[in-house]
Amino acid sequence: MSAPSPRSRRARPAKAALSREAIVDAGLAILRKEGIDALSMRRVAQALDTGPASLYVYVANRDELHTLLFDAAIGTIAVEQTDPKRWREQLHGLVTRMTQMMSEEYPGIAILGMATIPTGDNALRVTESMMSLLRAGGASDQAIAYAADLLSMYATAIAYEQSLHSTLFDDPDFEQSEIARVMQRFSAVPADAYPTMASVGALMTRGDGHERFALGLDIIINGLLSTPTEGRLSAQAWGETLRR
Repeated sequence: MSAPSPRSRRARPAKAALSREAIVDAGLAILRKEGIDALSMRRVAQALDTGPASLYVYVANRDELHTLLFDAAIGTIAVEQTDPKRWREQLHGLVTRMTQMMSEEYPGIAILGMATIPTGDNALRVTESMMSLLRAGGASDQAIAYAADLLSMYATAIAYEQSLHSTLFDDPDFEQSEIARVMQRFSAVPADAYPTMASVGALMTRGDGHERFALGLDIIINGLLSTPTEGRLSAQAWGETLRR
């Protein structure tokens, strides 16, 4: 019996052409399915059936990959044309979509938004919409400028907290059990040691996650609209903040 002839290379399915876009798509797929902890140059190369060295032709290093991935993920956030009559509703929707993208669609990606200040085209598109909505609401130029940072930090922090819960705790009822634990603790604090906390303890856990998120967002927006902001921060102070 004759030995089987070797399989021709031409009979094998051709690999997709390697490109920056292909690398970003592969990275986003890994984030969606496996989370941020699984993301590495080696893992992306494996998904593309190539070696890590091949990626460096298109992406300088892991930091650049992170920057590209985060901006591509931001590109999935829908942006509406500003309607002055609905500016607050639209702003709530935009920040909510930002948070959901980072906590649900790409688990753990919020940490990439914390590491650097996003300045890609998609980040600028979302920030422009955010600023336009605040201008429609009557915010001052300085308040609008501060808002780009404050609202993004709020969305990123909430998303990061949510992704941590899903990563660290497998119990689907964790949130409810945690709330119950905190409520029990606050309701039992001695009034002589913690008089203020004892008087408002029952109020500290009111509202579900969506209600508390919306309340926090309104507090930030209302503060931006009513707090004098002109000249509050110097360029030097801002630089020192970034270096911390």
